[in-house]
Amino acid sequence: MSKTCYHCGEDVPANTNFNVEILGADREMCCPGCESVAQTIVDSGLVSYYQYRTAPAEKADLVPEQLRALIHYDNEDVQAEFVRNHEDTKEVTLSLEGVSCAACAWLIEKRMSVEPGVVSIRVNTTTNRALLKWDKTATQLSQLLSSIHTLGYKAAPFEADKQEAAYHATMKQYLYRLGIAGLATMQVMMLAVALYLEVFGNLEPEFKSYFRWVSLIFATPVLLYSALPFYINAWRSIKGRTLGMDVPVSIALIFAYVASLVATVTEQGEVFFESISMFTFFLLIGRYLEMRARRKAAAASGNLLKLIPAIANKLNGEQVPVKSLQIGDQIKVLPGEHIPADGVVLNGRIHIDESMLTGESLPVVKGKDDFVYAGTLNGDEAFDLEVRSTKADSMISSIVRLQDEAQMSKPKIAEIADIVARYFVAIILVIAAGTWFFWHQTEPDDAFWIMLSVLVATCPCALSLATPTAITCSSSRMGTLGILSRRGHVFETLCKVNHLVVDKTGTLTHGDIEIARTLLLVNNLKKSS
Repeated sequence: MSKTCYHCGEDVPANTNFNVEILGADREMCCPGCESVAQTIVDSGLVSYYQYRTAPAEKADLVPEQLRALIHYDNEDVQAEFVRNHEDTKEVTLSLEGVSCAACAWLIEKRMSVEPGVVSIRVNTTTNRALLKWDKTATQLSQLLSSIHTLGYKAAPFEADKQEAAYHATMKQYLYRLGIAGLATMQVMMLAVALYLEVFGNLEPEFKSYFRWVSLIFATPVLLYSALPFYINAWRSIKGRTLGMDVPVSIALIFAYVASLVATVTEQGEVFFESISMFTFFLLIGRYLEMRARRKAAAASGNLLKLIPAIANKLNGEQVPVKSLQIGDQIKVLPGEHIPADGVVLNGRIHIDESMLTGESLPVVKGKDDFVYAGTLNGDEAFDLEVRSTKADSMISSIVRLQDEAQMSKPKIAEIADIVARYFVAIILVIAAGTWFFWHQTEPDDAFWIMLSVLVATCPCALSLATPTAITCSSSRMGTLGILSRRGHVFETLCKVNHLVVDKTGTLTHGDIEIARTLLLVNNLKKSS
């Protein structure tokens, strides 16, 4: 018998745990929204509402639709595609939105590691993925995803197609922000030439004021729209009681804009609208290029999953999604088709191209009861296959998972960079405050602008982004060469290697037979004739 929500009367989904103590008993709720409203009613001393009400309340809509949809991830059938089951734990690879630096990863790892039931979580800032392992008897996946959402980041099980769509949407937004910042920078710089170099001679006060107001109009969209990602990241850092690299950037932009706005209104002092626009523009260019590099690196491992077809053909001719295949299902693999799932051959003598797994270019002969792997390529003969593992547990999924684990295990140099970056931001803020105090005693008019220069010039973007990006791009490059790293420390130890032992000559060649030399035997032909 299904249970109903004590607050709104709707059915309570299975595998959820939302409840509030009302009138001396624990009452079950259907969603976090009803739980939040009910708890607020109780905390406000209005619990008598539940005694005298004549009908259930309307469903609370305090939680976004995305958070309510997270409950569906607790369904065992839904989890079968992306969750790996162990004895007492479960493991999933998550796609994250909003992670921009090492401080974001540190915040998620620090907050989630104290959540009940979480065994471990590791975040890769370059690929925007996280490897989460939790105790399935202590908590639900939806609750853990909801906890990540409350930090200001979006999380969902990793799916190559969905992540690619999210990436394109994000890049489109960045191009819009970059375009506005670039156009505004060009216009404001033209006006700045007139203001600072006074190419038109001594400007009349009316023209000088006019140029300032026009510069203000162009710089305002840059500050409010183009620079919005910096403010969001800074707020997340402050909310999580940490200091990210966007904190000094946001402070510098806002302070410079406010000071220039006051100077424009009062017609006293200098304005730096062109500095605001240029700083935002160049920072966005850096972020855009960095995101493209991260995307290219992340796609290297994710593209392996695209070798698995989306549709499989059952023996009765029915076409079914590959993700719905279960162990024991029997399917037909057509000639020239990528094999949809790991399994055993039921009939025939076939040739399978396993170069994506072994590096050997020559096809491997397979017969009845031989094992074949998802993603490998069938030859010229159709055959029947019995599925022996789901898509999540297939060999190719394991390879992708091992690559992700290698990228998420941070080398010593990356850990040092993360630690230094966190403390570096705090030191920057202290130095900026000290700079203002010192110059305020000697040159009060310049103290504020010198302090802003310190905040802008000492932004630790390179320190926070360069190390993880370089490591991931190196892993991606090795992957294109057919070399897969199992541990993150490989780059630190590789420089100490002086001997290399290879057990297969085929892995060192392309395997493509080509004509190297042509000999024309004309004389022999004449003698024979």
